[in-house]
Amino acid sequence: MLGGPVGSFLAWARSAGNERHTIVVRALPGLMLLFVGLAHIFVDTAPMLPLVEEAGFPFPEVLAPLAVAAEIVAGLSLLLGAYARLGGLLAIAVMAGALYSHLVIDVWPNGAENEPPIFAPVLIAALAAYIVYRGAGRWSLDARM
Repeated sequence: MLGGPVGSFLAWARSAGNERHTIVVRALPGLMLLFVGLAHIFVDTAPMLPLVEEAGFPFPEVLAPLAVAAEIVAGLSLLLGAYARLGGLLAIAVMAGALYSHLVIDVWPNGAENEPPIFAPVLIAALAAYIVYRGAGRWSLDARM
């Protein structure tokens, strides 16, 4: 039997029971959403406005910053497990818009090299739906609140 900090960590890890996997299911879409949202802000070749305009969404000047904010908020929510079910619903809504954009945009306005693969919004939405269904798990801020 291990003692000290290693034993304490192993005991803590075992205490999650069957909910250990939810940290991975939350972290993967959380990191992806956070990374993409921040990229839309800080990377010059990946602005959101041309994507929203090209997809034909209404009020692109308003919707583009809201979409970026929704990506970041949903990513942080899933990553931290704080209000993870709401974050999952937000992620599903944002990914529905992203999937629609992939289907209707013929020429990617930010350059073909910047077009993300179509499976990314599907994967993120599926993992977010699982969190909406299952919850954030024991290793989350939701479990502590």
